[in-house]
This record gives sequence, C-alpha cells and structure tokens, in this order.
Amino acid sequence: MKRRVFPNKLKVAVVKLKTVFSVENVENKIVLGGTDGKLLDVLSKKLNFKFEILPTHAGGSRNKNGTWDGVVGLVQSGRADMGMVVLVFSEERFEVIDFSNSYCSLEKIFVAKDPGQMPKITAFTYPFTQYVWVLYVLMILAATVAFQRLMFRNATLLGSFLSVLGSIVTQGMDNLKHTPWRRVLLGLWLTIATIMPFLYNTTFLSFLTMPEKMPIPENFKELSEAVLDGKYKCLVFKETIDGDLLLGSGIDYLVKLGETIKRNHWKYSYEEKLEHLLDDTTSVIIPRKALELLLGSPPYLNVKTSEDSFGIWHSGIALKKGFCCRKRLNEVLNAINNGGFYKKWIDDIAFTETIRKRLELKHEEPQLQLTLEDLKLAFRILCFGYVLSFLAFLGEILIPKSIDVFYF
Repeated sequence: MKRRVFPNKLKVAVVKLKTVFSVENVENKIVLGGTDGKLLDVLSKKLNFKFEILPTHAGGSRNKNGTWDGVVGLVQSGRADMGMVVLVFSEERFEVIDFSNSYCSLEKIFVAKDPGQMPKITAFTYPFTQYVWVLYVLMILAATVAFQRLMFRNATLLGSFLSVLGSIVTQGMDNLKHTPWRRVLLGLWLTIATIMPFLYNTTFLSFLTMPEKMPIPENFKELSEAVLDGKYKCLVFKETIDGDLLLGSGIDYLVKLGETIKRNHWKYSYEEKLEHLLDDTTSVIIPRKALELLLGSPPYLNVKTSEDSFGIWHSGIALKKGFCCRKRLNEVLNAINNGGFYKKWIDDIAFTETIRKRLELKHEEPQLQLTLEDLKLAFRILCFGYVLSFLAFLGEILIPKSIDVFYF
C-alpha cells in the first residue's frame, strides 16, 4: 500500500518558553531550542516539511462561552495544523482536537520553599516531643501526690512538689519514711529522675548546633489540610488544567484543594520565576519534568518536593480534526521517543540548569561552633534561676518561722 505523502508545510501553534520551545535567529537561520523545539526540528527533517510558528500565550482551556484559547483554540479553529507545548490528554480536549501518541508523561507534584531553621530561642523544648513533655509533667505531679501521702512526714503539697522537682536536678530528699516498699518506690522515682535529665542533656547541645527545620506539608493530604486551615496557599499554572484535574480526581482532600484554588484564583504564569513565587506559606503544583527543566536535576536548591503525586498524565502533539497523516507522524514520534532522544533533551537542559544554579550559589562555611547567640537562652534561664534563688533566700529570712510552706 502506497504511503500518503506528508504535507509540505504546516502551521504549528506553540507557547514560547525557554526550556520548552524557543526560536532564535542565528545568521539568518531559524534555530529551535527547548525540548519541544528540538522535537519539531527533528520531525520536520525526518518528514521533510517546513513550518510556520504561531506563538500563543497558553496551552489551552475552555472559556465560559464554550470556546477554547491558546494552542487548543488555534488547532480547533483550523488556524494551526498542530500544536506543541506538552499538552495533557483530557476528555474535553479530545472533543475538539486529536492527539498524536504520547511522547511525555507528567507526574504532578507540588514544591515548597526549603524550610528554614526553627528559632533557637525555643531549643530547650526540642529534645522531647510534645507528648513526652506532657507525660513528664504528669509523672512529676503524680509523684508529688504519692510522695506527700506515702513518703514524707507531715509535708505540705507544695513542699512535696519542691522536693520532687529538686530530685530532678540532683537535689537530695529528706524527712522520708523508710520502709522496704517505700524504698522501692523511692528507687523507682530516682531512676526516672536520673534517666530523663540524662537523655535531655545528651541531646540538648545537638539541637543547638543542628536546629530542626520548620514543619511544612510533605504530601498532598497535609497540603490540603494546611490550605483549608489558612496556613498555606497553593498555586497552579494558569496555562494548564491542573485545577480541573484536582476537581475531577474523586479524592476528597484533592477536590477540596482544587475548590480552594479555584475560589481564590491561585494561579501563576509560565513567565514568572518559580523561585520568586515560593515563600514560607506558598506551594506550587508543577510536573516533575518541568521542575527539572526550571531548576535542574535533584536535589534541588532551596526547594523541597512532595513525597507523593496526585497523578500521572500523558501528553502529546495537538492535531486538528481529520489531520491527514497522523499515522505517519506517530511512527516517527515513536521512533524518536523509543530512541531516548526526548529524555536526553530533558536531561541536557536539566544538567545545564543544575550547573547554572550551582554557580549562582554562594558558598558559606558551615557554623559548627556554638556562639553567644546560641547560648543566650541558657544564660537567661541561669539568671532567672539565680533570681528565684535569691527570692527564696529572702523568703526564708523574712517569712515568720510560724509559717512553714514545707511542713504542717
């Protein structure tokens, strides 16, 4: 069977982005750059056709009146024969245009600014978690009541509390009732009062020298909860249908996230730099491959990616309905993809961006020594303790002997 001749000239709708599709005039010759630019260049040479570039602002989304804008709109109206901007397949788009075979898969993740260090002023709370601190306080209160009723002779509740608290900081206990089973109870408490401060002291300095990172959402469920609580906002490309994909996911927390994004119009443009969009309370949904094109290969500088994704979608070349040579185009496209050329173009650009980002990074010597700023809180607590000790000393002198806060 005779193969149908491919058209001599095609009109191609594109979105000009440096890493995806760029056009440069070098010595009166058009040079295409970016991943899709290189793809079009190879297709044109292999299929022997010339092309006319029709630039537009977006991939394409449906307007309220039912029309389409961007690349999809140009292809649908027939003003363009094909469109290239890594367009995601969707049922709505298949209603108005055709697609080639997939040449790229897009894993949708979100990125957030790399969290900064937690303030050292609260470093004294870091060695134990919140639940451990609560349990520790309850143990001290329980020991206070038990010792006041069982161990001490005529001790007040305040006196028992001060004695128990003093045992934690290696102060001795006196006026105890000594019986074998009471000695077991005392030994059990002194074991706790010895081990807990030891564990605390051994980890406290490590938290001063290597402070913890501020907590940020690590997966889409945590992101959705943070957004609903008003602690975070999440942006999507306004040139994509990521918001619609969230709404159509069928997963409750993703749908709520999509509704919040749509209600607040949280969108950004391809032209904006990703680094300028991210702050301590902002995240961005982006394909993993796009992240590599913008920031280079992982690990990324100053950016943290989510642990999961909300889906993987395939993309292809947009074709007008009834395009004559779709089968022939797919044959060449499959050969390019199976040969690993498209992946190589992505890796080349990601490598270039990685080198550029590393060169822009200013080297700073790590601060491994403790400074006066690090120990400021410790000195404040020490001074506070001295003040309390002095007040206690004055109390012992000034309070009449008839008033005893320790014993009845």
